[in-house]
Amino acid sequence: MNYPGPDEGECDHMPSYKEGFGCEPNYNATDVTESDMLGLTAFSLFHVTEQLNGRPKTFHADWVMWQLTGTSILKEFIGDISNLIEVFASGPFPLFKGRTERVSMSILHSYDQLSDLSQEPPRAPVLFELKKVVQLIYEKDYRFAQPPKLPTLTATAYDGKVVLTWDDVADKASREPFLGGINDFEGYKLIRATDKKFQDAQVITDGFGTTSMYKPIYQCDIKDDKRGFTNFGLLNGMGYYLGDDTGITHYYVDEDVQNGMTYYYGLAAYDYGIDEETAPPGIAPSENNLVIELDEYEQIRHIGKNVQIVTPRATAPGYSPHSLEIIASSIRSTSGSASPAIFAKNALKENHIYTMKFDVDTLSELKRTTNYGYNYLTNGYTIYDVTDSNRIVSYERPGESILDNLVYDTINDDEVSPQKEWFMKIGSPMKSDVADGVVLTIEANHITSEFGGYDVINSGWVQGMADIEITPTGDAIKYFPWDYELIFTSDPNAYTGKFSGGTLRDDTSRIDDDRQLANLSWSFFMINKTFPTTDGEYDTLDMVGVDDNMNGMFDWTEDRVLFIAFDPETFRWKRTIFVVKFGDQPQAEDVYYLTFNRPHFATDSLSWRILPEGEINAADINNSMDNIKVVPNPYIATNDMEPVVSNWYLNQRRSIMFTHLPAQCTITIFTVSGVFVDELVVENDNDNGVAHWDVETAEGLEVAAGMYLYHVRAELTGAEKIGKFAIIK
Repeated sequence: MNYPGPDEGECDHMPSYKEGFGCEPNYNATDVTESDMLGLTAFSLFHVTEQLNGRPKTFHADWVMWQLTGTSILKEFIGDISNLIEVFASGPFPLFKGRTERVSMSILHSYDQLSDLSQEPPRAPVLFELKKVVQLIYEKDYRFAQPPKLPTLTATAYDGKVVLTWDDVADKASREPFLGGINDFEGYKLIRATDKKFQDAQVITDGFGTTSMYKPIYQCDIKDDKRGFTNFGLLNGMGYYLGDDTGITHYYVDEDVQNGMTYYYGLAAYDYGIDEETAPPGIAPSENNLVIELDEYEQIRHIGKNVQIVTPRATAPGYSPHSLEIIASSIRSTSGSASPAIFAKNALKENHIYTMKFDVDTLSELKRTTNYGYNYLTNGYTIYDVTDSNRIVSYERPGESILDNLVYDTINDDEVSPQKEWFMKIGSPMKSDVADGVVLTIEANHITSEFGGYDVINSGWVQGMADIEITPTGDAIKYFPWDYELIFTSDPNAYTGKFSGGTLRDDTSRIDDDRQLANLSWSFFMINKTFPTTDGEYDTLDMVGVDDNMNGMFDWTEDRVLFIAFDPETFRWKRTIFVVKFGDQPQAEDVYYLTFNRPHFATDSLSWRILPEGEINAADINNSMDNIKVVPNPYIATNDMEPVVSNWYLNQRRSIMFTHLPAQCTITIFTVSGVFVDELVVENDNDNGVAHWDVETAEGLEVAAGMYLYHVRAELTGAEKIGKFAIIK
């Protein structure tokens, strides 16, 4: 899996090198430690304003570059730290036509104590720790450890909370070339910041007191006994925290947020590193980078797919959210339950239909028998997007899932030969992964049907009330725990028995041949409701009478009826499922229902449809206009909603928030004397009830301190609200 094929020159049974394409690992150009190195031949660090031959020492011409890089000089910088230019070079060397030369370099930066650097000889412990890592990478031919695959993070803003979800590409598709291509994924860290550079989240310091790592608001990891801090590959004396074996999830709800504040979320998948026995002195766990690219004005230019920017906000009045409807369900309450709920609205696919089906594992099976003789357990589920060609949206299976809903444990009481199997967790609700914005809550009541038995409570007369005694056999509980209907008719030939004679048993003992009433015609019959045939009908159980009074005929109140499974080729008895004894004769059209406490089966399913947003409720808009507010009020110089600006040459971007607005409205701002200041045309999505004002006039000028009036008019209904707010500088 995830193998694109051999490297160039690999698997041809000889050391080979193809110019321009390369070669197999550890040979020629890919064996770095065997290469002839020129090393560092030139280094200089200087102020951007420094002169060279009377001209600026900047890269405005080729001859400047040649003098800086072509001269063998290693010059230590002892000047003041300011706007510096750094140049380092290796060469010159010939580059012949068609020849490939590999160039590698490493720039190391560290925070070391100035007093240590001033010693003789200078000490730079942090720098040399970095150098150890680079040396290891170099000696391993740059085949260094890779972080897991980059996950995709999705965020949905709600009123007072943020819902975050992510995919499973990191935990399922990651491969570590340093460890032979195994999946070394370990967990996820979710980082939250209010600063675009995540500076307020970078609070974990190394052994030298330098802030170096982010503190997550949420961390989850695989249950694999890899927990706590690593004792290898230390980063300046600091181990990497692997987690607490919590189990993996792919969602998080952050309720520690404030409406109107902008939050920056980053999701880092990490591996468990490489211990010192495998790669001395060990390689610390690797994690994904969090990338937010800013321009010179600190405006966001690009973000990584594992980063999301979101602002929680009040919901607009009149908004009717998405909903879902259950289309069909064949899940039995005695087996458990399954219920879908919308979790992240931004991930929903409107009008799509989904179906959830259970996965089962057959522990044993009755061969060559009618009526589906299986002893099984439920060991997973799969959710399909029916609308999208039955695309698999989410699943959980033994060996393929790292969630915590499946248990591997003993299912029998045999101490000599215990049988361990995977099965669904019993007795507590399980949460599925997020499936296109929906989370399924599943409950399972039984491991196997042997643990559940016959369902006396839910079995009984659907129609009728005759005195009847029905006994399910042990084989029925173990192999035939399905749903049945015993149907009575006025037709004396409604069913004719097929049993061919021979061995026959009831629930406790063998039935002698002279007591067997085979091939009789009956006015009643029993069908298996769990397995419909292709034409929508149901299979009928075979019937044999037991002549308990030995008079050679069936008597309703004195004899019994066995409902059996037989060999479909020989019509020989295989198992007895029910033993029926009548106290009196039922009436035509009476129906008796029989069922078992069994685990979820493959025929049990649940289907639902995602409904789009409803129509906006106009009356709710009119009734909610008085809820409109200005935050903060008064505005005093600044507020927490305004983004941080690192560059002191840039002005603080000011912001006032109008909340509980209709999604589409117009806000007009005036001075108290009625002078027009600005107008905001709000065209939000239907769920968004906020708008921000930059505290500037329509001409782009900062407003003066004072009292201001605002007028809000809802576009849909024409409802109006007038209010006031103050600005204090």
